[in-house]
Order: sequence, then C-alpha cells, then structure tokens
Amino acid sequence: MKKGSWVHRYLKPESLNLRHYFGGMAFLLLIVQLSTGLFMTMFYQPQLENAYKSVQHINNVVYGGRLIRNMHRWSAVLLVLGTIIHIVRSFVRKDFFIEKKRFLWLTGFLLFFIVISFIVTGLALPWEWRGYWVMEMIPNYLGVTHFVGNALKQFLIDAYTIPRNYNLHILILPLISIILIDLHFLMNLRKRGIGKYLAKHALIVMPFFIAIIILAKLLPIPSEDPDIIPLPLEGKFIPGPEWFFVVFLTPFMYLKGVMVPLFGVYMPFAIFTLLTFLPYYLKKKATAAASASKGFLASKGFKAGLVVAITVIIFGLLFLGSYQSPIYGCNACHNTYRGIRMGVPPPTFKDRKVNPILSDNEWMMRHWYYPDVTW
Repeated sequence: MKKGSWVHRYLKPESLNLRHYFGGMAFLLLIVQLSTGLFMTMFYQPQLENAYKSVQHINNVVYGGRLIRNMHRWSAVLLVLGTIIHIVRSFVRKDFFIEKKRFLWLTGFLLFFIVISFIVTGLALPWEWRGYWVMEMIPNYLGVTHFVGNALKQFLIDAYTIPRNYNLHILILPLISIILIDLHFLMNLRKRGIGKYLAKHALIVMPFFIAIIILAKLLPIPSEDPDIIPLPLEGKFIPGPEWFFVVFLTPFMYLKGVMVPLFGVYMPFAIFTLLTFLPYYLKKKATAAASASKGFLASKGFKAGLVVAITVIIFGLLFLGSYQSPIYGCNACHNTYRGIRMGVPPPTFKDRKVNPILSDNEWMMRHWYYPDVTW
C-alpha cells in the first residue's frame, strides 16, 4: 500500500497494535451475530415440538445452514473473549478516572451483561436436551438467593415459553444493545465516520473472522441424530457459549449451604456492580491517582503485561471451571432413537413435583459434567 495514497489514508490503522482493536472486534462480531442470527430466524420455529426439528433442518438441509449456525456459535465465543480483553485493558488504563469516559465505562459494562444475556437465551432456543438443561438451571441458579429466591424461581418457571425466550433473544435484547452501543461510541463515531472505522477494524480483525469460519467447519455442533450419534463425553476441552454459563453453576457441585449462593450469585453480582459504577464513587480520587500513576507503573510495557496477566487469570479460571463440560455429547443418549422420554424434553418440564430431580442442583451439574456416571 503506497504511503500517502487515499487507500493508505483511509484504511491505515492508527497503530498496528492488535491490543487497540478488541472493542472494534467486539462490535464487528456483534454484526456477525446479527447477520447470522437473521439468517436463522427465516427457518427457526419457536414451538416446543418443532424447535429442534427446525434447528436440524437449518443444520442438515438448508444450503449453508450448518456453516451459518456454527459461525453464530463460534462468533459468540470470540465476542465474549474480545469483550473481556477490552474491559481488562480499559481497567488497566484507568479509563474510569477520565471524566469523558465515565459514561462509556458504564454503558460498556451494561453491554457486557446484555452479551451474556444473549448467550443464555440463545442456548435454550434449540430445545434439545442441552437447551432444556439450560432452561431448567436458570431458575435453579437464581432460586438459591435468600428471601426472594423461591418466588423468583417459580416466576421464571411459570413465565418461560420458547416464544417469549425467542422474542427476548431476537427483539428485546437487540433493541437494548443498539441503544447502548449508540450511547457507548456510535454517537461520537458518526463525526469521524463509521465506514472508515469499520474498514480499519475489519482489516486488523480479519484473522479472527477467518478463524470463525475454520472453527465452524472443523468443530460443528452435532445435530444429525439419530443418524449420526455423538459420544456421551464428546466436546471436552472445546470452548462453547455454554462455558460462560456453567462456570457460574460450578458451586452447586463443589460447595454446600450458604457457600453456594455466596460464590455462585452474590460475589459475581457484587463484583459486576462495583465495577460497573466504579467511575462514580472513585471520581474524587482521580487527581491523586493520576499523579501517583507516573513512572514505571504507567509505562506501556507494565500495562501490557498487566493486561496479559489479568486476562490469563480470567480465562484460566473459566477453563478450569468448564473444560470438562461435554457440550457435544448430550444427543448421544438424548435423541429420538432412544425413545420419546429420552429424545424429547418432557411436556411436564415446569412441574417439579412430577420431575423432582430437576431441583437437585448437584445432580443436575454432575449429570452435565459426568453423564456416564451420574444418570
């Protein structure tokens, strides 16, 4: 690319450093999510009896459907990872001390919550046994909270339907995310040119797009049952959107009593709330912190190392909590070849008196991780 040409001026990134582009990468991956999701809405049927059949139709019959579906899945994984890196970098740079960036910090954390909500609502949509398990564990997860837990759990069980979950996933959450994205950076970006911004980021993020296509081709989610049945423990070590949900449920398997809601619900909620509103209760300390951050602690090398260290810790904990999860293997047993009860989620899924084991959180988690032992 010739220096000084219009192409060079238009497309040349301000810095050829990948660490500057994770926020833009997250935005572009959201666009990928939107486009692939719109494609699947053309074929998906949000009814109990047809949801998984329509997913199989997308995967096995629709031209390009398997690739699109698995691109949607893998872009969701990279979206969360890119968002976490973007947040960590903003934290290390102490963006919460900059007055102009306080509101960006707030909207950014709210966007992260919306991204996780996309993950959770999307997991239940196929309504095979994996999606059914996710739906059952959401009210169980919130049900362990004190005082309001039982009422909240019962409300979620009674209120859940696939059409409502579908509307939440494709309509309500996208509308909220569009508003937050506009407030977060698009409102200011219009002055500089959104097209120019997207073009620059698309160039630097292109390897991630290629990785999504390769992963979607090499590691698709099995959906050919009962013709092709996966192994029960298939999917260990393979990252998936499920990881970002089941990691919060691991206390059900390893802890007892008050320790379960403490580490599973209260601490994550407290950490998220404290970080979200960090700029507003630390704003008076900004001047002192700015003067104290000079020298080695403010050097680019130290900050880069700190970003890497924090990111490795977060991803390491995520891996340790989720890597044994056989996210591809549910249909090994739960497929129509094994009979109605095994192949189709029970119509009485809301009745915990008929299916009391659904409220046994430890059993549910052990069956998820070790289905060949706990069943």
